[in-house]
Amino acid sequence: MRRLALLVAVTACGGSAPPPAAPQAEQAVDETKAERGAKDLVHEVYEDIGHADTDSLLALLSDPLIVFGPRRADALATRADALVALKQHVDPKAKHKPELRSGDLAVIASPGGRSAWAYDVVDVAGQPVALTAVLSNTGDVWLVTAAALAQTPPMRQVKAELKQDAVVPPGMTGIAKVDPGARAAVDKFQRGLATQQVWGDDLAMRSDAVVIGPSAGDLARGKAEIKKLWKRRVKENVREVAAGEITAGATPDGELAWVSAPVVKFDDLDEPLPLRVFLVFEKAGADWKLIALHESLALDAPGAATALKKIAPPPEPKAEPAAPPKTADAPPRKKRHKKKKPPPEDDPPD
Repeated sequence: MRRLALLVAVTACGGSAPPPAAPQAEQAVDETKAERGAKDLVHEVYEDIGHADTDSLLALLSDPLIVFGPRRADALATRADALVALKQHVDPKAKHKPELRSGDLAVIASPGGRSAWAYDVVDVAGQPVALTAVLSNTGDVWLVTAAALAQTPPMRQVKAELKQDAVVPPGMTGIAKVDPGARAAVDKFQRGLATQQVWGDDLAMRSDAVVIGPSAGDLARGKAEIKKLWKRRVKENVREVAAGEITAGATPDGELAWVSAPVVKFDDLDEPLPLRVFLVFEKAGADWKLIALHESLALDAPGAATALKKIAPPPEPKAEPAAPPKTADAPPRKKRHKKKKPPPEDDPPD
């Protein structure tokens, strides 16, 4: 657990600052160039953590900054909060610094190149940690604005911990904050909790979409893998219910929104599973389309999840009534015109 806390630094540092001014429209950036700049930011964050250089991290992270995980108590709403958590585990004077190795970092820029999202499975001192982050680009300066991270233990270990009620959502206390620009994304998030096909339809439309699961090896990317995964989820009757505060935000350019909440996941095969979900949406006209889903968990003391047992599963979604079969349209009937009777002839005169 101590080692896992080191990755809080991926999104942790700094002091408080005044609220940012209202965002202004900026000139679009080529998406390839934007992806390169956003990826450079993530690598720079990794490098600074590896050197325990918290001073350099200050320039790479936004404020406000929201981070969830990797532990139950890690729900951090500012750079200052994250810095406190970081300094408990990173000592710049230590002889051996934390070693971070990226597994397969992917960064996807939004239209216009002023925001991006990223995911990775990072080896932190020998332990795999899944990371999803939202990044913003203002004045050609990239910053981390929100992130979720969590350990990814083997599923057999998760099931063993479930029996002891020791599996909890990371950042279980949550942060009660929903930015006005993300409210429509929150609405879609809430619809998809019980009717998961709402999420699956969006995710299966994108070749760069991703679904990150809570245990080791749970990673589906692209249309084919996600369609296969979602077919199984629907068959197992997966549904989720919120178990705490919903937190949501939008990037300054308005192209990306993210929504996160602790949930309990139910299906027809396994025990209820406490999780935190972190979803990334992209603007599509008047709608938001889901492009990334990260489900994560934390392992805590036995009994830590006892209160979550009181949460009842949501009602199963009602099946839509089948439409009556279509029949071939009958040819229109021709109107029959009645023949008019000839007027009666006048009687001839006598």
